[in-house]
Amino acid sequence: MKCVGLVVYTSKMISRIVYNGCLALISVLICVGVAETLTRGFYHFVPNYDFEMWKYGSELKQPLPDENLPFHLIPDKSGTYYGVEIRTNSLGFRDEERPLSKPRGKKRVLVLGDSFALGWGVSADNVFSKKLEQLLNAVSPGYEVINMGIGNYNSSMEVELLKRKGLSLDPDMIIMLYFANDMEPTPKIDSLSYALFKHLYLPGFFAMRLNQLLTEKSGGDVLMAYYRKLYSPDSPSLAMNSQAIRELAGICTNRKIEALIVNIPELRKLDPYPFSFATTHIRELARETGLPFHDLLPVFQKHGGISLWVSPEDPHMNALANSLAAESVFEIMTKARSVE
Repeated sequence: MKCVGLVVYTSKMISRIVYNGCLALISVLICVGVAETLTRGFYHFVPNYDFEMWKYGSELKQPLPDENLPFHLIPDKSGTYYGVEIRTNSLGFRDEERPLSKPRGKKRVLVLGDSFALGWGVSADNVFSKKLEQLLNAVSPGYEVINMGIGNYNSSMEVELLKRKGLSLDPDMIIMLYFANDMEPTPKIDSLSYALFKHLYLPGFFAMRLNQLLTEKSGGDVLMAYYRKLYSPDSPSLAMNSQAIRELAGICTNRKIEALIVNIPELRKLDPYPFSFATTHIRELARETGLPFHDLLPVFQKHGGISLWVSPEDPHMNALANSLAAESVFEIMTKARSVE
């Protein structure tokens, strides 16, 4: 009888533990669900740069099983970020649909770059590539300026994308919009984690808050420290991305494609400019490889930094900055007689 009683008691204890455990799990799931709903609601009405960037990555990026090109934009898809629609064509570019074969009499200019080339925070009509296309066609009709910019790409990924998709478009000219963080390492994307978290807002919220706390703790010097480390002589990513630009020069030479590297300054502070070491690196690399180089810093310094920002919290180029950049590059192309 004692054994039977013990078994009954043990069974009840196990049942109670399982019941309490299930109750606790349900409670946690409900709390997470409520928090997820509140987070979605809040950021729907109060756009935030870090969060909008996270949402863009989770909705429009497509992981690829390739260490050299770990992600691309999903073709034929659109999303709204910062109140601006980003729509991709069948090639996965934020550009109008273009035939693969270059139409007779057309001249094609490919624009490589990251979120600055993509046109983060500005409408499609105000993106650098579109503005440049309008300027070129006003003087010499027949130009197609194709936007191949993808947010969070580094120089190595941009050149890899050029080899896989860009060269088949038969370009006459390649413009690389270079930004200081283009020497970053190529990211590694875990497809399983990406699939698990891409539909949840909470991971993006916690990642954003952690980044903000680290920035505040550093006293605002984290950006300078990061760039200094990125451009240190022993930086593996510096060597990798620099080699990619050398490869770009070789491609352009062998295929007789005109090229231009355009340096976009860090818009947080323009005068005095604290990141000149990054500009020096890309300028010297361009000189070494024979690639023409153009620095937009003098153009932007005339207007002041924040007047060129997408928003007070987002120092990406706004519509004015994109127009100024296009006008400056158009002038360079005209002087170099690239426009005929």
